[in-house]
Order: sequence, then C-alpha cells, then structure tokens
Amino acid sequence: MPSDTFAKRSGLARRVVAASVAVLLPMAVRAGQGTTSTLKPPIDLADPANIEAGRQMFNVTCTHYCHGKDARGSGLRGPSLRNGSFDNWYLYGRISGGWPPMPAFAGIYSPEQIWKIIAYIQSLRD
Repeated sequence: MPSDTFAKRSGLARRVVAASVAVLLPMAVRAGQGTTSTLKPPIDLADPANIEAGRQMFNVTCTHYCHGKDARGSGLRGPSLRNGSFDNWYLYGRISGGWPPMPAFAGIYSPEQIWKIIAYIQSLRD
C-alpha cells in the first residue's frame, strides 16, 4: 500500500509541475520578448478591412447588453471602449479569457477574429 500512496503523490506532483510549466513558460517567453505593450499584434490593427470585420463581430456580440451601441457603454455592465487607451494585449486577455462579469470569447472567436475586434476597439475615438 505505501507504494500506491507514493505513486498517487508522484503522479499529482507531475501534473502540478506540468500545469505550472504550461502557465509560466509562455509568460517567461513573453517577458524575454519585452513588455506586452511592445509586442506586435499578429495582424495590422490599422487595416480598414480588419477594423470593419471587427466592428461586425463586436456589433453581434458586445453591444446589446454590455458595451452598448458604438461601444459607448450601456450603463448596465460594460464600460465605454471609446477612449482608445487600452493596451492591445490587455484587450486580448480580457476578450479571450473573460473577466467577471464578462464571459470568455476564446471558444467563440478564433485568435485572429479577436484581434480584429481589437482593431475595431482601437479605432474608436470620441
């Protein structure tokens, strides 16, 4: 029986180490590349086609209940997104992973689609 307990503990330890590496390794790689604000997004955020595609997805998903028409904030849940001062990677993390009460959209949109939504958000100015 002692070997059973040891096997269970060592299996758990391996899973904890693997999970830690899976979480921390991308962070370490990103840290080696510079701060998130200096990392280049994988698409051209100023491309009008990307902005328009992002606008269409934003209007389907984000306007009714949360961020309101034209991303001005609805007063119900989501803030206005029109000031243009959000870091690209901050937005990517919030959109893909969610943050209460905002749901995660990684299972709904591909990474490229999320970047197009970011292109639209970053194009907004009041």
